[in-house]
Amino acid sequence: MKKLLIILVVVLTAVQVNAQLLWKVSGKDCYKPSYIFGTIHLETGEYIDSVPGLNEAIESVDAIYGEIYSETLLGNETMKKIMKDAVAPPDSTIDKLLTKEEYNVVDSVVRVYMMGLIGLDNLKMLKPAVVYEQLNVLQMQKYFPQALDPSNSLDMAIQNRGMKLGKHVDGLESVDAQIKALFSAPLADQAQDLVDFCRKDNTIDQYGKQLCDAYHAQDLPAIERIIFDPEMGMSEDEMETVAYERNRNWMEKIEMTLPVQSVLIAVGAAHLLGPQGLIQLLRDRGYTVEPVNVP
Repeated sequence: MKKLLIILVVVLTAVQVNAQLLWKVSGKDCYKPSYIFGTIHLETGEYIDSVPGLNEAIESVDAIYGEIYSETLLGNETMKKIMKDAVAPPDSTIDKLLTKEEYNVVDSVVRVYMMGLIGLDNLKMLKPAVVYEQLNVLQMQKYFPQALDPSNSLDMAIQNRGMKLGKHVDGLESVDAQIKALFSAPLADQAQDLVDFCRKDNTIDQYGKQLCDAYHAQDLPAIERIIFDPEMGMSEDEMETVAYERNRNWMEKIEMTLPVQSVLIAVGAAHLLGPQGLIQLLRDRGYTVEPVNVP
């Protein structure tokens, strides 16, 4: 009985690990099987070898598609564009959007993550969403300690591996589209999100650990529960802005691609989730989407 229990645990764990992040797309008008893989942008390229079937998928397809083409993302012009869009209008800097008490709350959290070297006074000219994203990255780096080199992020490494194999590599959207999704919300809303994030810093830290653990377990249902958590996760409106609208736009390119070449689509795991996630959108259009199970 004990031996049987051990076997069942091993089998269930294997099914969970092998079945969640990598999905095969087939049927309808597919040229041959394609794949969708859910990434987490702070993970490094070394993680590719930890996902059963991912290397085989990269080798088997004709093309690799990420959210943005890697060489475009890392170019000087892109960096200039991001820096330009990161700055708030002079009449809407963070000190003008927050009360004194709110400003002090955010400042205290900034100083913790910047090890006392920088305070909010040094960042107040940036849009609140930019500061929010930076704090979020710094917070998550304790769980992804190697996430310091953008050129070796999981997303970039998949594209680079494809290039070395002679695959066509491209992006599903432009840098402008991604900037719009991340930083186009009204500045007052961005400011409120930043304050809420800082007020819940300790709780969000645990949320980040749960997300990291779920991703490393390659457990997409657990990731979905965390992403949609009513207290700490994203609302439907937030998902619409950062994921769903972009997913629908991407589907136009994906549907044109599937009949003529096989492709591996590597995008943030949140884009796979929910009724407007890529998995469901593909199924709604008649494609078969199933987890890749590797013995």
